[in-house]
Amino acid sequence: MMQNLDYYKRLVTSEYRHSPRFTAMVQKLLSYGLDIDNSINNMLLAFEVDNASTAQLDILGQIVGVGRQLKFEPSAAAIGEVICPSPAEMASGEVYPIIYTPTPDKLASTPMLTGYPPAEMGEGNLLDDEVFRLMIKARIIQNTWKGTIGELYDLWDAVMGANKKLSIEDLQDMSYNIVLQGDYTQLEEELIIHAYVIPKPEGVRINVLTFVSTDGLPLFSYDYNTMRYSGYESHWAEAEKGN
Repeated sequence: MMQNLDYYKRLVTSEYRHSPRFTAMVQKLLSYGLDIDNSINNMLLAFEVDNASTAQLDILGQIVGVGRQLKFEPSAAAIGEVICPSPAEMASGEVYPIIYTPTPDKLASTPMLTGYPPAEMGEGNLLDDEVFRLMIKARIIQNTWKGTIGELYDLWDAVMGANKKLSIEDLQDMSYNIVLQGDYTQLEEELIIHAYVIPKPEGVRINVLTFVSTDGLPLFSYDYNTMRYSGYESHWAEAEKGN
Protein backbone atom coordinates (compact mmCIF):
# COMPACT_ATOMS: atom_id res chain seq x y z
CA MET A 1 0.00 0.00 0.00
CA MET A 2 1.31 3.44 -0.89
CA GLN A 3 2.07 5.95 1.82
CA ASN A 4 0.01 9.12 2.17
CA LEU A 5 0.78 12.33 0.31
CA ASP A 6 2.51 14.06 3.23
CA TYR A 7 4.99 11.20 3.57
CA TYR A 8 6.27 11.69 0.02
CA LYS A 9 6.28 15.48 0.26
CA ARG A 10 8.60 15.24 3.26
CA LEU A 11 11.07 13.31 1.10
CA VAL A 12 11.65 16.37 -1.08
CA THR A 13 15.06 17.79 -0.24
CA SER A 14 15.42 21.25 1.28
CA GLU A 15 16.82 22.51 -2.02
CA TYR A 16 13.39 22.19 -3.69
CA ARG A 17 11.03 22.14 -0.72
CA HIS A 18 10.11 25.81 -1.10
CA SER A 19 9.89 25.77 -4.90
CA PRO A 20 6.18 26.19 -5.58
CA ARG A 21 6.20 24.82 -9.14
CA PHE A 22 8.26 21.77 -8.24
CA THR A 23 6.18 20.93 -5.17
CA ALA A 24 2.96 21.45 -7.20
CA MET A 25 4.24 19.02 -9.85
CA VAL A 26 5.20 16.45 -7.19
CA GLN A 27 1.81 16.77 -5.52
CA LYS A 28 -0.01 16.33 -8.84
CA LEU A 29 1.93 13.20 -9.75
CA LEU A 30 1.56 11.72 -6.28
CA SER A 31 -2.17 12.46 -6.12
CA TYR A 32 -2.69 10.61 -9.39
CA GLY A 33 -0.94 7.50 -8.08
CA LEU A 34 -2.61 7.68 -4.68
CA ASP A 35 -6.06 7.99 -6.23
CA ILE A 36 -5.43 4.81 -8.22
CA ASP A 37 -4.13 3.06 -5.13
CA ASN A 38 -7.17 4.13 -3.08
CA SER A 39 -9.52 2.92 -5.81
CA ILE A 40 -7.86 -0.49 -5.82
CA ASN A 41 -8.03 -0.71 -2.02
CA ASN A 42 -11.71 0.22 -2.09
CA MET A 43 -12.35 -2.53 -4.63
CA LEU A 44 -10.62 -5.04 -2.39
CA LEU A 45 -12.64 -3.89 0.62
CA ALA A 46 -15.87 -4.12 -1.38
CA PHE A 47 -15.19 -7.81 -2.00
CA GLU A 48 -14.40 -8.75 1.59
CA VAL A 49 -17.16 -11.07 2.67
CA ASP A 50 -18.10 -8.95 5.70
CA ASN A 51 -18.36 -5.78 3.59
CA ALA A 52 -19.70 -7.14 0.30
CA SER A 53 -23.36 -6.86 -0.68
CA THR A 54 -25.70 -7.77 -3.56
CA ALA A 55 -23.63 -8.23 -6.74
CA GLN A 56 -20.30 -8.50 -4.88
CA LEU A 57 -21.69 -11.29 -2.71
CA ASP A 58 -22.98 -13.06 -5.82
CA ILE A 59 -19.47 -13.03 -7.29
CA LEU A 60 -17.98 -14.33 -4.04
CA GLY A 61 -20.61 -17.06 -4.04
CA GLN A 62 -19.59 -18.12 -7.54
CA ILE A 63 -15.94 -18.25 -6.47
CA VAL A 64 -16.54 -20.51 -3.46
CA GLY A 65 -19.30 -22.54 -5.12
CA VAL A 66 -22.59 -21.51 -3.54
CA GLY A 67 -25.60 -19.54 -4.84
CA ARG A 68 -28.66 -17.77 -3.50
CA GLN A 69 -31.02 -20.32 -5.01
CA LEU A 70 -31.69 -23.20 -2.64
CA LYS A 71 -32.34 -26.81 -3.56
CA PHE A 72 -35.21 -26.99 -1.07
CA GLU A 73 -38.22 -24.87 -0.26
CA PRO A 74 -37.85 -23.17 3.15
CA SER A 75 -40.79 -23.49 5.51
CA ALA A 76 -43.20 -20.64 6.12
CA ALA A 77 -41.71 -20.20 9.59
CA ALA A 78 -38.28 -19.68 8.06
CA ILE A 79 -39.20 -17.13 5.42
CA GLY A 80 -42.12 -15.35 7.07
CA GLU A 81 -45.54 -14.60 5.69
CA VAL A 82 -45.84 -14.22 1.92
CA ILE A 83 -47.65 -11.00 0.98
CA CYS A 84 -49.07 -11.13 -2.52
CA PRO A 85 -49.88 -8.01 -4.55
CA SER A 86 -53.53 -7.21 -5.08
CA PRO A 87 -55.10 -7.78 -8.51
CA ALA A 88 -55.35 -4.00 -8.96
CA GLU A 89 -51.59 -3.57 -8.28
CA MET A 90 -50.77 -6.31 -10.73
CA ALA A 91 -53.11 -4.96 -13.43
CA SER A 92 -51.79 -1.41 -13.17
CA GLY A 93 -48.30 -2.45 -14.22
CA GLU A 94 -46.80 0.36 -12.13
CA VAL A 95 -45.55 -1.35 -8.97
CA TYR A 96 -45.14 -4.76 -10.63
CA PRO A 97 -44.41 -4.23 -14.34
CA ILE A 98 -45.89 -6.75 -16.74
CA ILE A 99 -43.89 -7.95 -19.73
CA TYR A 100 -44.93 -10.25 -22.55
CA THR A 101 -42.65 -12.92 -23.95
CA PRO A 102 -43.03 -13.63 -27.68
CA THR A 103 -41.24 -17.00 -27.43
CA PRO A 104 -41.93 -19.83 -27.14
CA ASP A 105 -45.06 -19.61 -29.26
CA LYS A 106 -47.29 -21.31 -26.71
CA LEU A 107 -46.43 -18.64 -24.15
CA ALA A 108 -46.98 -15.63 -26.37
CA SER A 109 -48.88 -12.82 -24.64
CA THR A 110 -48.41 -14.47 -21.24
CA PRO A 111 -48.10 -11.86 -18.44
CA MET A 112 -45.03 -12.19 -16.23
CA LEU A 113 -44.01 -10.26 -13.13
CA THR A 114 -40.61 -8.63 -13.10
CA GLY A 115 -38.78 -5.66 -11.69
CA TYR A 116 -38.69 -6.09 -7.92
CA PRO A 117 -35.19 -6.24 -6.45
CA PRO A 118 -33.80 -9.10 -4.28
CA ALA A 119 -34.00 -6.95 -1.12
CA GLU A 120 -37.80 -6.98 -1.42
CA MET A 121 -37.99 -10.70 -2.14
CA GLY A 122 -37.59 -12.04 1.38
CA GLU A 123 -40.15 -14.72 0.57
CA GLY A 124 -39.24 -17.77 -1.44
CA ASN A 125 -35.84 -19.38 -1.79
CA LEU A 126 -33.86 -16.31 -2.89
CA LEU A 127 -31.62 -15.48 0.08
CA ASP A 128 -31.02 -12.00 1.43
CA ASP A 129 -27.48 -10.70 1.91
CA GLU A 130 -27.11 -11.61 5.60
CA VAL A 131 -28.11 -15.26 5.16
CA PHE A 132 -26.15 -15.55 1.92
CA ARG A 133 -23.06 -14.14 3.67
CA LEU A 134 -23.41 -16.89 6.27
CA MET A 135 -23.62 -19.52 3.53
CA ILE A 136 -20.50 -18.15 1.83
CA LYS A 137 -18.54 -18.31 5.09
CA ALA A 138 -19.83 -21.83 5.70
CA ARG A 139 -18.72 -22.92 2.23
CA ILE A 140 -15.28 -21.42 2.86
CA ILE A 141 -15.10 -23.61 5.97
CA GLN A 142 -16.12 -26.66 3.93
CA ASN A 143 -13.46 -25.87 1.33
CA THR A 144 -10.61 -25.29 3.78
CA TRP A 145 -11.38 -27.61 6.72
CA LYS A 146 -8.72 -30.30 7.21
CA GLY A 147 -11.01 -32.69 9.04
CA THR A 148 -10.04 -32.19 12.68
CA ILE A 149 -12.66 -31.48 15.32
CA GLY A 150 -10.60 -28.80 17.07
CA GLU A 151 -10.13 -26.84 13.87
CA LEU A 152 -13.84 -27.09 13.09
CA TYR A 153 -14.69 -25.61 16.51
CA ASP A 154 -12.42 -22.63 15.81
CA LEU A 155 -13.85 -22.09 12.32
CA TRP A 156 -17.41 -22.42 13.61
CA ASP A 157 -16.87 -19.81 16.33
CA ALA A 158 -15.34 -17.43 13.77
CA VAL A 159 -18.40 -17.71 11.50
CA MET A 160 -21.34 -18.15 13.88
CA GLY A 161 -20.13 -16.11 16.84
CA ALA A 162 -19.71 -16.90 20.51
CA ASN A 163 -23.43 -17.49 21.21
CA LYS A 164 -23.91 -20.34 18.71
CA LYS A 165 -21.88 -23.39 19.63
CA LEU A 166 -21.21 -26.68 17.86
CA SER A 167 -20.46 -29.87 19.78
CA ILE A 168 -19.36 -33.08 18.04
CA GLU A 169 -19.37 -36.62 19.44
CA ASP A 170 -17.02 -38.77 17.36
CA LEU A 171 -18.30 -42.36 17.51
CA GLN A 172 -15.08 -43.77 16.02
CA ASP A 173 -17.03 -45.71 13.36
CA MET A 174 -16.99 -43.17 10.51
CA SER A 175 -19.99 -41.41 12.02
CA TYR A 176 -20.65 -38.68 14.56
CA ASN A 177 -23.42 -36.90 16.44
CA ILE A 178 -23.84 -33.13 16.50
CA VAL A 179 -25.38 -30.87 19.13
CA LEU A 180 -25.93 -27.22 18.22
CA GLN A 181 -26.31 -24.87 21.18
CA GLY A 182 -27.72 -21.37 20.90
CA ASP A 183 -30.56 -19.42 19.36
CA TYR A 184 -30.46 -20.32 15.69
CA THR A 185 -33.11 -18.85 13.44
CA GLN A 186 -35.53 -21.21 11.73
CA LEU A 187 -33.89 -20.57 8.37
CA GLU A 188 -30.41 -21.23 9.80
CA GLU A 189 -31.65 -24.52 11.24
CA GLU A 190 -33.10 -25.58 7.89
CA LEU A 191 -29.90 -24.65 6.07
CA ILE A 192 -27.94 -26.76 8.56
CA ILE A 193 -30.34 -29.70 8.23
CA HIS A 194 -30.03 -29.60 4.42
CA ALA A 195 -26.20 -29.70 4.65
CA TYR A 196 -25.54 -26.13 3.56
CA VAL A 197 -23.50 -25.18 6.64
CA ILE A 198 -21.79 -28.03 8.51
CA PRO A 199 -18.89 -29.67 6.63
CA LYS A 200 -19.00 -33.44 6.33
CA PRO A 201 -16.08 -35.55 5.08
CA GLU A 202 -16.82 -37.96 2.24
CA GLY A 203 -18.03 -41.30 3.57
CA VAL A 204 -18.72 -40.02 7.10
CA ARG A 205 -22.29 -40.25 8.40
CA ILE A 206 -24.12 -37.84 10.71
CA ASN A 207 -26.34 -39.96 12.97
CA VAL A 208 -28.02 -37.36 15.17
CA LEU A 209 -28.37 -33.61 14.69
CA THR A 210 -29.88 -31.83 17.69
CA PHE A 211 -30.65 -28.15 18.33
CA VAL A 212 -30.63 -27.07 21.98
CA SER A 213 -31.42 -23.59 23.30
CA THR A 214 -29.59 -23.15 26.62
CA ASP A 215 -29.79 -19.36 27.14
CA GLY A 216 -26.00 -19.21 27.10
CA LEU A 217 -25.57 -21.94 29.74
CA PRO A 218 -23.60 -25.15 29.10
CA LEU A 219 -25.26 -28.52 28.54
CA PHE A 220 -25.66 -30.68 31.64
CA SER A 221 -22.99 -33.42 31.73
CA TYR A 222 -21.51 -35.49 34.55
CA ASP A 223 -17.88 -34.82 35.55
CA TYR A 224 -17.51 -31.82 33.26
CA ASN A 225 -17.04 -28.16 34.06
CA THR A 226 -16.36 -26.37 30.78
CA MET A 227 -18.04 -23.59 28.83
CA ARG A 228 -19.97 -26.18 26.82
CA TYR A 229 -20.56 -29.01 29.30
CA SER A 230 -21.05 -28.79 33.07
CA GLY A 231 -22.42 -30.97 35.85
CA TYR A 232 -23.56 -30.58 39.45
CA GLU A 233 -20.27 -29.01 40.55
CA SER A 234 -20.31 -26.21 37.96
CA HIS A 235 -20.34 -22.56 38.97
CA TRP A 236 -23.88 -21.91 37.69
CA ALA A 237 -25.33 -24.99 39.39
CA GLU A 238 -23.77 -23.92 42.70
CA ALA A 239 -25.30 -20.47 42.26
CA GLU A 240 -28.73 -22.00 41.67
CA LYS A 241 -28.42 -24.16 44.79
CA GLY A 242 -27.40 -21.11 46.80
CA ASN A 243 -30.61 -19.32 45.79
